[in-house]
Amino acid sequence: MGQLGTKAATTEVASARVHTWALAATAALGWALFTLTILHAISSFDPIADPISRYAFTDTGQGMLEASLLSFAVGLVAVRGALLAAGLAVSRTATILIVVATTGLVAAALFPATFTEDIDPVSGLIHQYASLLTFLSLPGIAVCLLDSTRGVEELRRTRRMLARLVWAALSGLVLFGLSYLADNLALGFAPLTAALSLLDAVPVGLLQRVVFLLDFLLLAGLLVLAHRAARSTARA
Repeated sequence: MGQLGTKAATTEVASARVHTWALAATAALGWALFTLTILHAISSFDPIADPISRYAFTDTGQGMLEASLLSFAVGLVAVRGALLAAGLAVSRTATILIVVATTGLVAAALFPATFTEDIDPVSGLIHQYASLLTFLSLPGIAVCLLDSTRGVEELRRTRRMLARLVWAALSGLVLFGLSYLADNLALGFAPLTAALSLLDAVPVGLLQRVVFLLDFLLLAGLLVLAHRAARSTARA
């Protein structure tokens, strides 16, 4: 009887930890999304055509982009905390990807893109590659969690939902990358150039925002996975 009571208490503590981490992640990610939305509303830039990086130089709302990216980074760390608290196996690869994505968000916030002459081109390169690493790492984190929860019947429906989000995020990322190539590179290979020219009708800024939104949804899906895992453990 005492062992049952200890197990129940341990499960309750674990559930409480998951709830705390998930609440912190939701607050951080929600604030990041809210700040970014307000910035788009008050700025004079085009929310469809202009890249998000340009909002670091907005006439109103200065500092809001940096605050949003830093809040995003905090939310990502909290998502990892929720996954661990739920008892899910966060592999070394997933941890490395979380560190890379978090570092990339912080670097993108601290080093603005080169849109004006007074910005060091090195800062622009750091911003560009930091953003690229972040965009590539986030779907990878979800893939690692899908792999570590394979065969867990209680999480089958949640894994299916997360897998769809991963495919959507990867598809958006591929389209964004191709659109970026079409917009910035002059390629000599005629068939590839013709194919990429079809993406000229879709603004790069729009695709970038789609990728950003899908990444938010991907992290929300990981939080759902943590909650479901904690509940299945409590019922076991």
